[in-house]
Amino acid sequence: MLVPALAMIPHETAAPVDEGQLIRDIRAGKTELYEYFVRQYQKKITRIAYRFLRDVGEADCAAQESFLRAYQSLDGFREGSTFETWLTRICINWCKDRLKRRRLVLYFHQSPRRDAEDEGERPQELAVSREPSAERRTAGREIRERMRQAMDALSPRQRSIFVMKHFEEMSIPDIAEVTGLDAGTIKSHLFRAAQKMRERLSDFRE
Repeated sequence: MLVPALAMIPHETAAPVDEGQLIRDIRAGKTELYEYFVRQYQKKITRIAYRFLRDVGEADCAAQESFLRAYQSLDGFREGSTFETWLTRICINWCKDRLKRRRLVLYFHQSPRRDAEDEGERPQELAVSREPSAERRTAGREIRERMRQAMDALSPRQRSIFVMKHFEEMSIPDIAEVTGLDAGTIKSHLFRAAQKMRERLSDFRE
């Protein structure tokens, strides 16, 4: 469990959850209520971390660390913001620091793992199919490797904005709240990122 003192709360609730009130209750000492946030956002945060780190174990570690940091910093949570946006910002910043510390940019150039591991350990939504043909597996490996290289060509800020917009389908206002950038700057980064991705993948044909 992320925080030993936490206890499970019901999976079903009769009414929409007031997250602001939950946070106030947690600050007041009802620490078991934090389990709601873990259960509600763990999959999304792990998925975001995986987009950056490209490693299932690293992504799990990033998610755990993000929830722990958020829990330890609840006193600094700003009313008017959403916990999801705040947590996303914590996760992205942690992933950026991780990439810098361990120079994980080199990881994008490593050879893909063997097929069984690649299909079994990657998040389920990224799997090509349950029983892909040999030809499809080969094509899938090439596409994933080229995507890694294309993502590697982006700056850390471009990559984070690109991931939020095109993988997590976040709106421009939500990205602005996470990054602290204005809408025009975000759109500019998205445009440059899309240009770089197109250039890197220009030789692909259906």
